[in-house]
Amino acid sequence: MDGAGNNAAAEASIRSAIAVFDANGAAPDLSLPDAIFWSGAYKKPIVGRGGNSEPRGGDGSVGNRAPGSQKVKTEPIRIVVADSHDLAYEYSKFSLQFDTKDGKHVAFDGGLLRVWQMQGGKWKQAATFMRPYDE
Repeated sequence: MDGAGNNAAAEASIRSAIAVFDANGAAPDLSLPDAIFWSGAYKKPIVGRGGNSEPRGGDGSVGNRAPGSQKVKTEPIRIVVADSHDLAYEYSKFSLQFDTKDGKHVAFDGGLLRVWQMQGGKWKQAATFMRPYDE
């Protein structure tokens, strides 16, 4: 298979991983153990699955969300796969909504940059940076 074919297959695999993430609201098995996540919901980025960070508070804090209420929809705009076929980056739009424990509904749109790394034959998130759009 030529480079373009490999890139198309890699992009399709990444799009499939994004769909799994959206369907489940999260997918820890799609992230590397030392992945970096930054959304603005925390005072500092979270590094690794066991990373602990203090929520900013308010309706957007992860600790204030009603369990199972989160819904996310990601619209990939561009996925670029490195010639080595072991790294890729993705620019996407996203919509996120959830209910808080005190009954409020929160919904917003934003943009994200995600870095993917091939590991064990699967694409996994190495870093995710999300930002709500300013209103």
